[in-house]
Amino acid sequence: MEFEKAIALAVVSSWDELVKANDAQCTVRIEYRDISGASLEWLKVWMVNQNGHWVLVCNYSTRGSHSSQDLRFRFANSYQSATLAQSLDFIMQNQLRFKRRAAGSSMKGMVEISLPNAEERANADIWKKAVTDDLAREKSTPYSKRN
Repeated sequence: MEFEKAIALAVVSSWDELVKANDAQCTVRIEYRDISGASLEWLKVWMVNQNGHWVLVCNYSTRGSHSSQDLRFRFANSYQSATLAQSLDFIMQNQLRFKRRAAGSSMKGMVEISLPNAEERANADIWKKAVTDDLAREKSTPYSKRN
C-alpha cells in the first residue's frame, strides 16, 4: 500500500473524532518531509476551514522518545483522537511496509482529505481493523520471535 493512501485512511477512520458537525466542509491536510532513502522524521495534521484558516491538529516526530508514544505524538488546539494516534503511530513505526513516492519528487509531501463518502469510510474501517489486528499480533508475539 502507498504511504499517502495509508495516512489518508488513518484520517478517514478518525474523521468523526476530529471533525465537528458544523465543520463538515473543512478539509484535513497532512504534511510531511520525504527525503529519498531516509525514514520520515515528522508529519503534521492540520484542519483547514472553509475560509482557508489552518489549525494544527497534531504533530508526530520520530525523534521523540521511542519508549513512549505520548512523546512522539502531540495533539494541539483541543483535538483528540485515539484512533488517529494509534494509526499514525503504526504507520510511522512501520514505514518500510508502505510504498513511498518516487525518488526525485518534491521533499515536501501533502495529502488532503475532504468529507469522506460511504465507500471511503468503509475502506477506512477495514484499514482500522487491520491495524488493530496487526498490533494485537505484535503484542502477543514474544520479542525474540519478531526479530
